[in-house]
Amino acid sequence: MLARLAWRNTFRHTRRTLITALAIAAGITFLILFDTLYGGMKAQSVRLILDYENSKLVLLPEGNFSDYRFNPVDNLIEDSRVVVSRLDQNPHVSTAVPRLRFNATVNVAGNELIAMGIGIDPELDPEVFRLDTEIAEGSFLETEGDFVIGSGLAGDLGVAVGDLVMVTTKTKRGFWELRQYEVTGIVTTSNVLINNNTFLITLKDAQNLIEASGAVSEINISVPGNPKDTERLKEISDGLLADVDGNYEIYTWQEMNAGYFDAFESEQSVAYVLALIIIVIALVGIVNTMLLSIYERIPELGTMRAIGFTASQIRWLLIMEGAVIGFFASLAGVVLGTLTSYPLVRYGIDFTSYTEAIDFNWPFDYHIYGRFSPVNIVFAFLFSWIVSVLASIIPARKATRIEPSQALRSV
Repeated sequence: MLARLAWRNTFRHTRRTLITALAIAAGITFLILFDTLYGGMKAQSVRLILDYENSKLVLLPEGNFSDYRFNPVDNLIEDSRVVVSRLDQNPHVSTAVPRLRFNATVNVAGNELIAMGIGIDPELDPEVFRLDTEIAEGSFLETEGDFVIGSGLAGDLGVAVGDLVMVTTKTKRGFWELRQYEVTGIVTTSNVLINNNTFLITLKDAQNLIEASGAVSEINISVPGNPKDTERLKEISDGLLADVDGNYEIYTWQEMNAGYFDAFESEQSVAYVLALIIIVIALVGIVNTMLLSIYERIPELGTMRAIGFTASQIRWLLIMEGAVIGFFASLAGVVLGTLTSYPLVRYGIDFTSYTEAIDFNWPFDYHIYGRFSPVNIVFAFLFSWIVSVLASIIPARKATRIEPSQALRSV
């Protein structure tokens, strides 16, 4: 009987109930939209890192992690062939791929830009990374002397395939080296860091350029399994360190990009807090709606008490009314949030035309696709519904404090 009464009373003031429910639904829609957007951005960033930047595990010289991107040649893996051979013998390793990063400036007719050079093995690198499949013009690295440049960097310098560029870098001995290259390929990836700041040469050419024969700055280690299983990756890395037996450290792809993901998580947390605040503010509407209902129904509540309803029954009746409003509001929010987010998941949003002047040096794709998280959607529904029930306790307790005799005087 209480359930029937709660259902009837909830829709007694349809307009008021509808406004309250829509406010809650709007908050949930906002939360799901943000979660879908950030979930997609994070998933894309992970893919871009693993496709172009780092493998699941990366071996570095001991103590070189902090200088990995700024001074990569200060401390190198000198006996790289021996280390790669030992890593390949481990049953957990699919492929070990050496790379040599170095800072340089690229000059074309007086137009000089700072860039990151990467020396790669044209045969091994494609077994782990996808750079060879992203050539927009020209060809990938085939012989020594080939020079592949990111499309954004090529655009800033105004060069095309066949043009000459001057590369200046500091060798391992501290001397400046100047060398001329002919652009043989232009690479366009989904990773703006590669496009805007990177050029590629062969590993042997890079070693000659910085006078570090046989040395590399890192060894990317490909292992099977889920990249998000970082505990397993750390267990594997412990065994690999024992195999190579030297002054090395191994980091997971997540640790290699910890700064990016920490900043990303901070922005995501702010967005979630804002969305939750909107939901909580909307749920205050339930309190107001039910308080108004109680004041309008004082004679009715007094009559119910007079004919035998206990204070506990009155309390549960009002809590059930709040639960009904919260349930349908939460359900509507989930439906609206899913429908609103679907175009983001299916088609994405392309911000490329709005970010041409931005030098965004992180693994990021300007064409963002969302990703649904069923767990977070269910959480949003349950959170809103539970808080709706809790919010109804306040007016319910107030209703039970009304004395029947006092309520009946207003009939």
